[in-house]
Amino acid sequence: MISKLSTYLLTGLSAFFLPISWALISVIVIVGIDTVTGVMAAGKNDVKNIESRKMGRVVSKIIYYFSAIIICNIAALHIDDQIPFVKLSLVAIMTIEVKSIDENFRKTFGFSFVDKLLKGFKKLNRKDSEKD
Repeated sequence: MISKLSTYLLTGLSAFFLPISWALISVIVIVGIDTVTGVMAAGKNDVKNIESRKMGRVVSKIIYYFSAIIICNIAALHIDDQIPFVKLSLVAIMTIEVKSIDENFRKTFGFSFVDKLLKGFKKLNRKDSEKD
């Protein structure tokens, strides 16, 4: 009896989390990158003590982001599966984290990598429009 129950529970959880596993892994990666660039920026600003309380914010951030993705997956399952709730939440999360990474990058290296990317895309766009 317990074996069947645990099999059903494991199957149900797998069916729920497997479609969003890529989103959860993406959140871990982007928050990890943000944390690394934050530590680099702190080192650049001569911050000698990185406290566990400040690092605890990373865990709470991941929990909040995971909760948002799980809620969006529930919404997709129960409201409308044609609306990409999980992808929309992931875009919002990535926007927040890329902005934070860019701020840390600017503190560390003195320039914004987002600005450099945008300038590069504008140059490519001009070259493509000149060919037409």
